[in-house]
Amino acid sequence: MYERDKQIKTGLLDVNESVEFDFEDGGKIQMRLESVHTGGVLPRATVEITMSNYNIGDLYVNEVIESGRSGAAFAGDPKLVVSKNVDKSEIEVGDVITVTVNAKATGNDAAYDVLFTDPKQEHFVLKETTYEVSTRIPRIDFGKSIPETLVCIYKLKATEAGTFDLRAVTATYTNSAGQTYESSSNTPTITVLEGDKQRADVETMMNVDLSSVRRNERITSTVIMRNIGNAPAKAVRLDIVVPEGMEYVSGGEGIETVGGKPRIYIDTLQPNNDKEFSYTLKAKEVGKYSISSELSYEYNNGVDAQNIKQNDTFATSSIDVEEGRFDFLLKNPLYIAIPLAILAAIGIHIYRRHREYRY
Repeated sequence: MYERDKQIKTGLLDVNESVEFDFEDGGKIQMRLESVHTGGVLPRATVEITMSNYNIGDLYVNEVIESGRSGAAFAGDPKLVVSKNVDKSEIEVGDVITVTVNAKATGNDAAYDVLFTDPKQEHFVLKETTYEVSTRIPRIDFGKSIPETLVCIYKLKATEAGTFDLRAVTATYTNSAGQTYESSSNTPTITVLEGDKQRADVETMMNVDLSSVRRNERITSTVIMRNIGNAPAKAVRLDIVVPEGMEYVSGGEGIETVGGKPRIYIDTLQPNNDKEFSYTLKAKEVGKYSISSELSYEYNNGVDAQNIKQNDTFATSSIDVEEGRFDFLLKNPLYIAIPLAILAAIGIHIYRRHREYRY
């Protein structure tokens, strides 16, 4: 009997004598010499082979071997071990870990047509791939002297605090007989502590120079926008909402009108920087008003791939619009009609005296 090219047992059998040997995990084979026929050119033996305690899927029958043992093909169990290792097991949000995946065949057959699948990892983003097997590996040999096969090296950036198990790498492969196998790697545990994420915080102050005005008078409003965060604010936009009863007159540098409505737009507002703007409104109707605004901007916290969008609203203190100095004339038309009538009468009288004088 041979295992591959290694002879493990030899000897002769008498009729009705048997020999047993084990294979795989607990499988048994019994060979019994049933009879020997000496007639003819060559003697012929009938051998009975009994197999027990085995999985039918472990058997591989290819063809009749005409040339004996030297022509037999061995099909074993590759037992591919996949290992997934990390350089750090405790990090902070925003930190990067290096993941290395290796594989080694530890069974008694080579692994053929090996395909590795490494699923996307939640709570992390792929930062960089240093090395990766681009296609299937045709063959991974077995044996203690055979070094591990490098599958991939890549870096992951932590985006969320917590304790997470990295997902397993799966390998599918076949043995020499084309039988399919599957192996999964270990799942390293990573503890991610809450780090200091960057953020932008645009503080907006809206002031007016007068809290009380008369109708048709003008007021000046000042807007100060300051980034008190530690990340740049991008696409900063402030839409100024002019209340009914007031009218936008003009604005300083940096203020544009879109559809008749004033707007401030800043491409980037750096941390600890501020911008100041001013504009003029005219009071049209009597009442109490407040100038409001709608702020929007976005920033990157240095961890997440996508920018974070922020929205906020602000308003000035209340503004009282009182009646204008001559509004009483509008309410009492007689104050206008009577003086006009008197002036008309005087005019007619002067005209008549002038004609009498000429004649």
